[in-house]
Amino acid sequence: MSNTSMTNRTAAGENFAAQALSKAVVYFIDGNSRKFFSRDKTRKQNIPNRTLGMSRLKKMVEGWHDNVQTAIIYDNTTDQEVTRYKDGSWT
Repeated sequence: MSNTSMTNRTAAGENFAAQALSKAVVYFIDGNSRKFFSRDKTRKQNIPNRTLGMSRLKKMVEGWHDNVQTAIIYDNTTDQEVTRYKDGSWT
């Protein structure tokens, strides 16, 4: 990875991030930001499900609602914005 401000991922972490269908960039009230990748598969099905992954990302962000300023979910393959969380609601 060329970006030195990020921590190095393991090979498994790189593979996980590459296979994720969606990613969330979360900007916290304290000024920090983090990137999270969707978990699109269930234990029983090995087929990725974009709806499942997005609902898991949304649930994670909503659980942190007091600490999140803005969260943006992107399609991980095209980098297009899918939805945005601000002021306690998704748009």
